[in-house]
Amino acid sequence: MSVRVLIVMPCKNMKKPSAFVLILSFLLLVLLSACNNSVEDMLDDYNGGFKEKYTILADKEDEKESSISPGEEGFEEIKMLREEYFVWEDSTLILAGPPRNVITYRWELFDPEQNFEQVAVNTIDGTVLGQYFRIYLPQSKLKIEHTYKLTLIIKSTGGVEYSDTCSIVVYKHYLYD
Repeated sequence: MSVRVLIVMPCKNMKKPSAFVLILSFLLLVLLSACNNSVEDMLDDYNGGFKEKYTILADKEDEKESSISPGEEGFEEIKMLREEYFVWEDSTLILAGPPRNVITYRWELFDPEQNFEQVAVNTIDGTVLGQYFRIYLPQSKLKIEHTYKLTLIIKSTGGVEYSDTCSIVVYKHYLYD
């Protein structure tokens, strides 16, 4: 019995294409092993950079209390505003006065470091006479790392005037990643 051995010798022209196929296969294997995230995970990661980050300062119990207006049982003028609000330099602050039984609203901002001199603040709607006090901090002309006093003065449908004061603390928005 004789054993025959077949030796296959690559020809000169086959070296380049086989090297190319080998390198391409290796790169494809590396890319496939690196992408272990699903398409949904990649989309969520990408879209996560565009989601707005905000803080809601009221919980359900506070919302119930703040919806009480003058003339209603349980209304206390000192509970129209919280004691203080901390606001980032690059955010928006929106405060609301009582929703019902009010004829007029007036918001006044003061600087305690300047002998409580009234501050002319740029509000979003250009007025300080509505139910809402809305300021976009970058355009408000308020100083960073500074505390202000904000007073809400309302006149009820019964002709009685009520007021409440809070502190607005503007601070630098440090990003820690």
